[in-house]
Formats: sequence, C-alpha cells, structure tokens
Amino acid sequence: MDHFASERKYFFLPVNTGYVEKNLPNDQCIKFYAARSGHGVYCAIVGNVVIPNGFGSNDVCAMISESEKWQQLAEAIVAKGARAGVQLSTTWKNYQGGKNFAPFPEKNSVFEYKKVLKDISHRDILKIFDDLRKGIELSANSGFKHIQIHAAHGYLFSLLIDEEFSPHSELALNTLQKIAKELKTENIESSLRFSFITGDNHIDQNRSNLIDEILNLSFSFFDVSFGFYNINKHLIYPSTEESLRKRFDSTVALAKRFPSKQIILSGKSKGFWHPSLPSNVHIGICRDLIANPNFLRDRNNGCTNCMKCHYFSNGEQELFCGKWSGEE
Repeated sequence: MDHFASERKYFFLPVNTGYVEKNLPNDQCIKFYAARSGHGVYCAIVGNVVIPNGFGSNDVCAMISESEKWQQLAEAIVAKGARAGVQLSTTWKNYQGGKNFAPFPEKNSVFEYKKVLKDISHRDILKIFDDLRKGIELSANSGFKHIQIHAAHGYLFSLLIDEEFSPHSELALNTLQKIAKELKTENIESSLRFSFITGDNHIDQNRSNLIDEILNLSFSFFDVSFGFYNINKHLIYPSTEESLRKRFDSTVALAKRFPSKQIILSGKSKGFWHPSLPSNVHIGICRDLIANPNFLRDRNNGCTNCMKCHYFSNGEQELFCGKWSGEE
C-alpha cells in the first residue's frame, strides 16, 4: 500500500470518540475502529482511555478494566488486519478542558497548570504510575499489543515529565523509562505521545532539553504532537497550510536529529508525503480516516475541515463527521 517506503508504517492515531456506555466502549465504538483498521493500517490506537483511578478529559471517556468489551474491541481491530493499540491517559479531579479554539491568555493557563502539581508528592507520583502499570496490564490482558502513553496536550503525564510544571520531573521521566523497558521485555510495542511545543512562547523557548530527554527514552515509537488544550488548541488541530508546514518541518527535523528513533508524523501531513522523508518517519492519520475509513485507498477523499468532529467543543457527546451524511 505504501508507495514511497516499503518499511513505513501507517497508524490510525488516537481519537476520543465518546462512544462509551458506563465507562466502556460500546458497539458503535467497536464498529468505528473495525472499519478503520484495514487497507494497510499497521496499528489502530484506541484513544484517550483512562487508567484505573484516573480522570477523563470529559464525561464520555472510557476507562480500562477487565470487561470483555475491551477484548471485543481489540479482536475487532485485529480481525481487519491491524495491530490493536490503546492510548492510556489521565487528567485530574475537576479538570476543565477549554472548548474555545481562540488562544487562551498564556500566563493564566500556565499558572493553572502549575497549580495542579504545586503540592504533589513523591508518593503521589509513584501511585499515579502504579495505576498506569495496572492499566497497561489490563490492556495487555485484553489483547492490545501496542500501548501508547498520552504525555501531551496538557494532560497529567505531560505535566509530570516537565520541570516547568513538576517538582518531580526527573522521577517521572525515570519511571517512564522503566515502563518503556518493561514493555519491551514483555514484547509489547509502545509509543509516547508528547507535545513538541505547548503554545506558550516562554516555555517553548526553553523546551529543547525536555524534548531531548523524551527522545532518549526507550519507547518503540514517538508520536509527535503540538500544543496544550488550555493554551492553544489550534496547534493540536492544525488546518492552515502554514501551520501544517511548520508541524511537518519540525517533526522531520526531529527525526533527522534522532535517526535511531522511530517517529510518527501527524497533522494532516498527506500533502507532504514524499520519498525524501527520512526512513524513521511513520505516518499517523486521524481526521482523514475519521472522515473516510477507506482513506488509504482513496487519498483524495479525506477530511475537509468541517469541524464537526470536534464534538466536545460543539457541546455534543460523541464524535460526528459532516462527510458521513454529506453535510459539509
């Protein structure tokens, strides 16, 4: 299926669908992922699944558990030919994700993020990572062979690893490294999603050391994202040619700087797919596959930026796309 690199892999990247009943994936969720796990998709990653004792980013997040629903979901993905992946995440009690796409006042947002971890203790952090390990065990037992840890977008793990927000960032990074090595020992593929920039100019000017520390971890893949929700959501969901190009250029430059690391390129990058891409760059697709489950067979028929998929920002409870009913 890949016309420009035989070893390049395609990922259906995580999306929070809202297809949830009683904290579990419902039948609609299973059908949604099954439909998008064929035609050359290497791995389909179920999005934004909350770890045990964790907190969702909204009221319709699923939580990993021993329920057979998780096994059914993994099996549906595998049956279509893809590796079953799951993204594990948590926010914190009373988390409020911004619905507005207008940039937030940077100082206020950064202050709020710092306040979350102001009094966090060494013991608290160890408990959070113990819960993550429980989530990984439950996921593996359900048949998921790829585990992604969501350390981006201003969610809890993205704050814990960053000394700008966390007094225990070194502990968090060291614990993530232990987890990455444990997953490798257990023959479970892994990835870490992280934000290359947050959207706050001061923080981003001093972010290079953190990026280096992240890329020196032992995860199988590194899913490069951009932005924090409560600073600038446009960075997470780029739509203009300029923003897409900046995201592409930054990701490719990172891949060239770390040639031994496997990098997942995302952000509606299809316009930049080319044989000159470094061999360690893999393709992450989200909105195009949401819009068209057959996108890898019909690459001219994908997302048109109708914005209906941003259901949380639109006050809806579950994912919807304008292309599904021709409402573009």
